[in-house]
Amino acid sequence: MSQQLAGRGLGVVPGRLWRRGVLAVAAVGALLFVWWFVTTPPALPTREGHVTAVTTVGKPVFVGVWSTGSDFGRELHVAGVRLRADATVAVDLEPLLCRGGSVGVTSDPAPFCRDLLDPAGTTLGPGDSLVVRVVAEEPGAVYLDRPSLAFREGPRWGNREAGTEAVLAIVTP
Repeated sequence: MSQQLAGRGLGVVPGRLWRRGVLAVAAVGALLFVWWFVTTPPALPTREGHVTAVTTVGKPVFVGVWSTGSDFGRELHVAGVRLRADATVAVDLEPLLCRGGSVGVTSDPAPFCRDLLDPAGTTLGPGDSLVVRVVAEEPGAVYLDRPSLAFREGPRWGNREAGTEAVLAIVTP
């Protein structure tokens, strides 16, 4: 008769498979938490109501849709700004970053902004604002939704709405 020594031979160690399963579930849970954390930055400030502006055909108007204020306390690395509008006529919309100032409604933002830049690839911080340049070649009306910013803030990134809506009338001169 053959004898088998204790601790030798084939067999299943009780609990090993169960522990590996628990570790796998914990690892997947941790990865999902990290993914959620990275892709859900805090919301950006929004405001109820809207900005109202009137301009003439062919003349650009600059409408301030979001101002960070000096107490903003965040630094956003902007990848881009998405604008959505419902309009009765063809309209050109261009988002701009007003560095070091803010605009309500104006035909010349230069006195109010230290620099006026394309927001894609820039950093938006305290005291900056987002402005939309609007031009139409026919009389009509434009309803501009809140802008949506694609940005990174530290390790977090995402798309968030900010600011307020705008209603514009384009009239004949």
